Amino acid sequence: MPKYNCIVIDDDPFVATILKNFCDKCEEVSFVGKFSNGAEALRFLKEDPNIDIIFLDVEMPVMNGIEFMKCVRHTGAQVVVCSSKADYAVETYEYDVCDYLMKPVQYERFLRSIEKVALEKDKIKKWISVTSGEYIKASDEVSDIEDVWIKDTMGHSLKVKIEDVVCIEAMENYMSLRTTTKQHTVHMTMKSILDLFADAPEVMRIHKSFAVNIKHISSIQDGNVIIEVSGGNNVQLPIGRTYMKDLRERINRLP
Repeated sequence: MPKYNCIVIDDDPFVATILKNFCDKCEEVSFVGKFSNGAEALRFLKEDPNIDIIFLDVEMPVMNGIEFMKCVRHTGAQVVVCSSKADYAVETYEYDVCDYLMKPVQYERFLRSIEKVALEKDKIKKWISVTSGEYIKASDEVSDIEDVWIKDTMGHSLKVKIEDVVCIEAMENYMSLRTTTKQHTVHMTMKSILDLFADAPEVMRIHKSFAVNIKHISSIQDGNVIIEVSGGNNVQLPIGRTYMKDLRERINRLP
């Protein structure tokens, strides 16, 4: 029985058909549909968000792959970029893509992407929990959450109040989650840890390596946020240019 629902977004019908055939051939994947640009796919996702994998081209008309990824940061779907150019690799990884495939895509390489998706999905289940003890994304069954449960690298279950979260920093294969009183290290990606806070709009990404609780920001200066922490030692973090507009809009919406 297929585990993962999949869509393909590519304006090249030949490539889209090849990827569809790969999906049909792989028992773990259920092909749902293909789209010629990001705008079409975005409309579909609003009606049917139950998608696990998105195979995404970068250069497309109407809405390209980069623009599309900006709109689907918190869907929970794993994005696998498929491109004939390596030039976009660095930029797309800022959006926590699961894998980057070079065209023409070979079936063996396609299967390795599915394996990476499976590992990422398993990691999310393993490290994100709620008070029931079941490992699920908080956004799936919890609304108006005040705290979340995580497991640190020692395997300890920790309850973290969202209001206490100050900032999150990516450190290779780990994340450092700093609260008003402690600093925790968890084995997660930036994407999976932000999925945990999907129902907390005050926690947002501001850079490929940093996320913050905007309620703790004291000022924005020269492309950086200044965060007040206990002891008077302020934290200064850079703001990625693609996040500045969203950051200001969220700050303006604070009660």
